[in-house]
Amino acid sequence: MLKRYPEAIESCNLAIKYNPNCAEAYYRKGMIFEKLGEHQKAIENFDIAIKYKSNFAENYLEKGISLVSLGQYSKAKENFNLAIKYNPNIIAEYEAMFKKLTELNNSTIAKDYEQKLQILKKYS
Repeated sequence: MLKRYPEAIESCNLAIKYNPNCAEAYYRKGMIFEKLGEHQKAIENFDIAIKYKSNFAENYLEKGISLVSLGQYSKAKENFNLAIKYNPNIIAEYEAMFKKLTELNNSTIAKDYEQKLQILKKYS
């Protein structure tokens, strides 16, 4: 992973400039801020992504992860439940992805999936 976060944020900003309603750009920008540990900025971007694509479960999952990082557990639980509402198979999908990544010896990404899976199971 290259970890070129400033360039990635700029790419998201450019996408947003040309399509201000682009939920995916806000989602990806939120993911970057989450990786940087800037959870409040991540939440702000996930909220905008939710505004434009309210039925995308990943928005709620990632927002919930950032809320847990900020100690806002009840809000996190609400978001995890919304993630499950919009994708009832999300836990099974994350388990399958974790298993496949482990089999492929992609430990860095597998660990990320495992952490998210553990948080999702704990607070949902």
